[in-house]
Amino acid sequence: MSLTLLTPPAAEPVSLAEARARLRVSDASQDDAINHWIQTARARVERDTGRALLAQTWLERRDVWWGEGRLSAFGTRFRLLKPPLIALEAVTIYGADDTPSEIDPAAFFVDTLSDPGRLVLRSGVSWPQPGRAAAGIEIRFRCGYGDLPGDVPAPLREAVLQLTVHLAETGGASAPPPGYAALIAPFRRVQL
Repeated sequence: MSLTLLTPPAAEPVSLAEARARLRVSDASQDDAINHWIQTARARVERDTGRALLAQTWLERRDVWWGEGRLSAFGTRFRLLKPPLIALEAVTIYGADDTPSEIDPAAFFVDTLSDPGRLVLRSGVSWPQPGRAAAGIEIRFRCGYGDLPGDVPAPLREAVLQLTVHLAETGGASAPPPGYAALIAPFRRVQL
């Protein structure tokens, strides 16, 4: 299984102006560094929560549907990575001769309300099997809370701000600030 970012977020959940204000920087002399800290902080929050903050497009390549505990309900539901799911863009299956074929979206229901989002097989349908042994399944999906910074929940935006300040002050050489873990805790995925 591999996961590839195809389209990164068009913006960051925290603006340069917000970060400048929190850092008490009034001029543009450190803008490049601040923008870098914001991007790094957002990436850390996304990694620590397993979520996408702002809308982005990913491609997951798989050999088979089962594995990693992602199939549930007698194999009729497949959980997608990187919640929250905005939309499924395509499911492509590769034949033994590497010929791609897109799967008819009517074969399953796309559940964007569950966390994480799921593909749910329709009655009487089974998962299409690839013909090639490696990376025969491609799932392209869009995920995130939305396109605008205000779409991201306030605790996650605050976590990005706190990490941005932490990176500016320490270069990331120490553990995240004390309140960081509490801010992201409700958004972390629980693994049983």
